[in-house]
Amino acid sequence: MAGSRRWTRLSPALPLILTSALLCLPLPARSETPRPLLDRGTRYSAPFQTGEKLRYEVNWKPLFASPAFKAGELAFTVKRSRYRKRPAWTITMEAVSAGRLVEVAKISVRNRFESIIDARNFHSYRIFREHREGKRKRDLLSVFDYRSDTAFFRDLDVSKDPPRELHSRTSDGMPGPVTDLLSAIYVARLHRLEDGSRYRAHLADRGKFKDLLVRVEETERVELRIGAFDTVRLRVEGGILSQGRTLRVWYSRDPLRVPVKFEAEVKFGRIYGELIGLEAGAVGRSLIRSR
Repeated sequence: MAGSRRWTRLSPALPLILTSALLCLPLPARSETPRPLLDRGTRYSAPFQTGEKLRYEVNWKPLFASPAFKAGELAFTVKRSRYRKRPAWTITMEAVSAGRLVEVAKISVRNRFESIIDARNFHSYRIFREHREGKRKRDLLSVFDYRSDTAFFRDLDVSKDPPRELHSRTSDGMPGPVTDLLSAIYVARLHRLEDGSRYRAHLADRGKFKDLLVRVEETERVELRIGAFDTVRLRVEGGILSQGRTLRVWYSRDPLRVPVKFEAEVKFGRIYGELIGLEAGAVGRSLIRSR
């Protein structure tokens, strides 16, 4: 049962990390310099619009269990907003445990993330992470102030009454434009993602900054239950998974540049997910029912 509970806590969080394109490998030495994923002073045009909804089924293949089973679902939404009088995007993600994982672990998971990014340069301003995993209840907040060049992080245990502060810190000196765990997936969509391209970004997580390297590998036709997509495959290095693990994300090659599939090797096996619902203006695809 202890192992099952560990899978329950990891499975909803890791897909977010994967779809946000994160790993924990040291950046390899290369002769060419990667382009910045977010360039200082550059204004970008978003391929998404307010009201867009993406839904993914997440499956888990433990090392010593077969076959793989459904672990949960992820739901992403994006809308226009404002932050300190500036136009912004608010991105939300909900991770909910489902399927056999709930039956085995006897614990439910419902996590919610909210990221606020600038509507013009897409720098991250704030990310709030609400973890609800059985009796474990945590609220994590990160705020990035570019004027004062500081970042604030706080971790609260809200299962206590009153809530207990587990960690709090303010860091001076940010490395440049910052992405967070949730906004990274949308920032990657700002680029055309041509074969052989390489991008570098500064990822903020739990009060620390880490380098993120994205490689565009090759184009590939992907067949999913909601239909077929022409895609480009990305390999990600750097971030917050352990050394030696791999992550790949497939983005559609249409104007929306939607992530349609992801796969990753993790400590306890393999985790993978696929798009099962898409609402984007006049474009829509969805499964009638998913088990």
